[in-house]
Amino acid sequence: MNAGNTKGLRDKRLLQIDGLRTIAILWVSLFHYAVFWTPSGKGLPLLPYGDALAWIPMADVGYFGVYLFFVVSGFVIFLSLERSKGPMDFALMRGIRLWPTLLICGSLTFGLTSLLGPAPLERSVAEYLISLTFLPPAHVGKIIGQDGFEWLDGAYWSLWTEVRFYTVAAVLFFLGRNRFLALWFGFALVCSAIFLVGTVWGGAFDALSRLLFAEHQPYFSAGIALAVLRRNPHPRLARVLLAVAILQAFTYAVLNSASGITPSHILGLIFVFALASHAMLAHRSFPFLSSRLMVLGGYASYAYYLLHQNAGMALLGFLSAKTAVSGVILMLLIQAGLLVLAITLTLWIEAPLRRNLRQLARTRVRATAA
Repeated sequence: MNAGNTKGLRDKRLLQIDGLRTIAILWVSLFHYAVFWTPSGKGLPLLPYGDALAWIPMADVGYFGVYLFFVVSGFVIFLSLERSKGPMDFALMRGIRLWPTLLICGSLTFGLTSLLGPAPLERSVAEYLISLTFLPPAHVGKIIGQDGFEWLDGAYWSLWTEVRFYTVAAVLFFLGRNRFLALWFGFALVCSAIFLVGTVWGGAFDALSRLLFAEHQPYFSAGIALAVLRRNPHPRLARVLLAVAILQAFTYAVLNSASGITPSHILGLIFVFALASHAMLAHRSFPFLSSRLMVLGGYASYAYYLLHQNAGMALLGFLSAKTAVSGVILMLLIQAGLLVLAITLTLWIEAPLRRNLRQLARTRVRATAA
């Protein structure tokens, strides 16, 4: 995998990757506003229109959109690691990519939920500040003797998973750049063993499985395998890793489903892997995935992901009590507004800030090296 190949892949960056991000975040948003916050969902029944949208196909597995994000992350992070000059450069670039947007969107969410409610979504200053570190507030709370701490927004759980993935991937990559795929494959097998033992016996193995994000590792593995196969369709280990990742994902879905796996689960997983594979391995663009709106939505998907749930619920609860607009229509208007806000923040604040911070960071690194 030489530098020329890496550069070529970068120069022909697949626009449909952003299209995948748009599908992922819209799927997650559908789950939250059609299923999760309903009487039959996992959250409190806070939606003014109840379960009126729960009939929408695949809405009940909309959280699989996060899994699609993880596949994209595996794909992108592998390429980012290859471009990085070292561990510090990679860590700085990841921090610059994630933290400013988290600070802005997290602060907006904290302000809206504090001012507008509803009470179940209000968070303390401590929970707000801890959430900005990417660390789980529940764990940090236990360390400092405070039980019951929660994420500023429940959707932020995936950030902690992403950070652990970045850490493990970076350690393995910089330990053996030329052996990274083999090292990661070994990690995937270890995760699988720990997950299965933890599922049967629980205890320390279950805790270790959670720490190693074993349940979500297959999606990152699939993304890594697809990134390698995109460049060269022949590496046997990459094909084996992809097959193992898909097998793991389906196996874990069966083991984790207390009420039994449903057709939606099966179709959802097939959709995640089929769509990602098709988009990432194709050497031509897809008009729908690479359309201007889909690319723009994907570009701003991180900011929208951080805003769509608790900030959206705060606005929906407040405005539904103040207006006569139908709950579903109001929800759609609010989500459209948040998406526009996310695009605006990304284009006009986050992107310029990220460029300036990257330039400053690399200037300081060069100065230190000199």
